[in-house]
Amino acid sequence: MKRWTLVALLILALGVAAFARPGHTPAPATIRVRMIQQGSQYKFDPANFTVHVGDVVEFVNVNGFPHNVQFDPAHIPQGALPFLMRAMATKMAPNLPASPMMTRPNEVYRINFAGAPVGTYNYFCLPHQALGMKGVLTVAQ
Repeated sequence: MKRWTLVALLILALGVAAFARPGHTPAPATIRVRMIQQGSQYKFDPANFTVHVGDVVEFVNVNGFPHNVQFDPAHIPQGALPFLMRAMATKMAPNLPASPMMTRPNEVYRINFAGAPVGTYNYFCLPHQALGMKGVLTVAQ
């Protein structure tokens, strides 16, 4: 009898283990940032936000173009410049962490933050930087 009980418990334990889910990792999120003009104001909406390593940021050109997104190399985490140079597939110039100019309504520029160093990244729109079109993107684990 003890033997059958032991066998039954072993089968039950194996069955539970087979259907148990390992630690669930959330799917990467997509964060949409609108690039807009409202009257005389040019801005990113939202301007300041947090992403997690692996998330994707979509910069959407709504109106008031041309716009781009450019990161300030003096205000990004250590090791972030090589990451941005790889993550930004198309750039305004080969040695700048800057997207090309976006001139069409609803044009989208995506950056995948998989493997990004954590920390704060200051960014801006080159044509409208003097008008305050800037923000801070924070990458968290």
